[in-house]
Amino acid sequence: MLRFFFCLFHTAKPTPAPATRQAGVGIVEFSIVAIPILLLGTGSIELAQWFFNKQAVSLALLQAGRAGITTHANPASIENAFEEALLPLFPATPMLSARQRLQQALNQRSQTTNAAPWRIEILSPTPGAFLDFSDSSLAISHQTGLPAINNNYLAEQDQRKRALGWAHGLGPQSGQSILQANGLVLRLTYLHEPVLPGMKSLMRLLGGTGGTYARHAMARGGYLPLVQDIALVMQSHPVNWPLPENGKIVMPQSTSKNFSWAPLASPCQGLWCQGQQPASGTPGVNFPDHKPLPYWPPGHEQPGQASGPPTIKGGTDSVPSSGDLVVTPDDPACGVALCCA
Repeated sequence: MLRFFFCLFHTAKPTPAPATRQAGVGIVEFSIVAIPILLLGTGSIELAQWFFNKQAVSLALLQAGRAGITTHANPASIENAFEEALLPLFPATPMLSARQRLQQALNQRSQTTNAAPWRIEILSPTPGAFLDFSDSSLAISHQTGLPAINNNYLAEQDQRKRALGWAHGLGPQSGQSILQANGLVLRLTYLHEPVLPGMKSLMRLLGGTGGTYARHAMARGGYLPLVQDIALVMQSHPVNWPLPENGKIVMPQSTSKNFSWAPLASPCQGLWCQGQQPASGTPGVNFPDHKPLPYWPPGHEQPGQASGPPTIKGGTDSVPSSGDLVVTPDDPACGVALCCA
């Protein structure tokens, strides 16, 4: 009887199927999924780093421009202000200060590319602007012995140039007006070092040693160039300073890269433009080439003068003195419609 139940139990037990060999499948599946996730993660880090550098470099260029417009467009002031504003990109460590880390990074870029670690092109004022508008009577011109452009009474200067027959007040050598010649326009090329593996190799393939500064830096060091433009109105007389030998501050590499004065996108607005219409097809980004003199704001007309551009006494091509101005410093329109002595 026991043998019968033993045989019955033994025959009723199912026979297990042979195990299927799946060793290593999980590793293959993980590799397929992990590679794109890893690339996506590192790419996000690279993108965040790029945006941070772009923002910091934009602020540094703004600081450089501010230094330039208040120091007669001195390249040394522009260079010092720009590098000072780059310090947040290189925080201090226990071993090195922020300035030491910055200098170390700039030296590395110079050694790798055999060129300047960054470059700012002065697009305006151009050399031709100093030929057209230089004023030898300025004190800064006497101090430095260099050509300088008068930053005072731009509207009056522009009207005098037009009276001499200059179309739209544009100089024959520069093609700029006195308003544009008193605008500091800078173009920065900053070399960003990628952190994503393989990105430097890609940049080297896209670069070219015989090309521009940016392409040369890509080919030699695998850097990603960040290009930024800025245009500010001068707050001092621009001076035609000699450029530094380190190659950080230069003039445009070619005429094709000059700053483009695009036509005005909208009509002129504000007190300076009352009753005026911009000339069609004339340049005008940041420094519009309209009729330069303001129309009197309603209620601020001088006795016996209708609303319209104020007249300037004298026929010479010099900047008017306070005695030549229709508006006196105590007039309510002073500082609103016209710069007053």
